[in-house]
Amino acid sequence: MRYEYINESVDVISLSQGGKMRPLRFRWNQMVYKVSQISGHWVTNEGASRFYHYAVLCGTDDVFELCFDSVGMNWRITRVCLAG
Repeated sequence: MRYEYINESVDVISLSQGGKMRPLRFRWNQMVYKVSQISGHWVTNEGASRFYHYAVLCGTDDVFELCFDSVGMNWRITRVCLAG
């Protein structure tokens, strides 16, 4: 496994239901990725900002980490764990 740190802005389609957010799709590098599974979720705080992190699978063995900034109201792809 190899981690690549990205930290780029991405467009994400998400569902907010019952006070919980779930990313469904995201566009990165001119490709659209459909989230097939959320393998992890955690929250971090930095000053006034709260960041919601999601480790997601998109039909491959690679794991993408998406992060939502609750103050800036934007999504970023922070890193990718490449399986092969």
